[in-house]
Amino acid sequence: MPREIQLTESERKLILALHKKNISHREISRKINRSKTVVTNFLKYPLKYGSIKRTGKRKKVDERTKRLIIRTASNKTIYCANIVNDLCLKMSRWTINRVIKSSNILKKMKKQHSPALTTAHKDLRFSWAKDHMTWNNEWHKVVWSDEKKFNLDGPDGFSYYWHDLLKEEEIFSTRPLGGGSVIILASFAWGGKSSMLCRRTDELKSISRGVEKASH
Repeated sequence: MPREIQLTESERKLILALHKKNISHREISRKINRSKTVVTNFLKYPLKYGSIKRTGKRKKVDERTKRLIIRTASNKTIYCANIVNDLCLKMSRWTINRVIKSSNILKKMKKQHSPALTTAHKDLRFSWAKDHMTWNNEWHKVVWSDEKKFNLDGPDGFSYYWHDLLKEEEIFSTRPLGGGSVIILASFAWGGKSSMLCRRTDELKSISRGVEKASH
């Protein structure tokens, strides 16, 4: 509700005069056509009426804590609940979320994928294709393979973070190995195709290390 207009000088004198006659606050409010709350507040501090400043509701988060929260979330993939635990704050994750959203420098964004092929990359691929256009029996010795990786800790493409507008955007890169993932591989050549192979990525990592050691 909007605040009432302050009492005029004549109204104040009338309230004091009626109050000296032991007239109730309710009856005084009826006589001057004001609310009982206005009359009561005036009679509490008649000499300070109109000069007392309202402090308002105390803020849950001070400026120092706000800066600490924003600095912790800056350019990071972090949950609000983790910020509460990491900073040992006595507030809910919803309060943390409101602080971050009210900031002018943080914005929730999806990480950008690695840059697309450049002109130089395209030229190299086109040159390779032209050089191998005349191949015939040479393709009998070539094996084509492909794989699909499934992450057990969430897909690669859904990585959101609190982007700091004062910093460069984060670029997302997929993980070829690691992260507790499962990978399915298959290949084909001139003579036919292979059966599909399903392995954990940590197994493939150990195999690749063994191959590197053997080659040296």
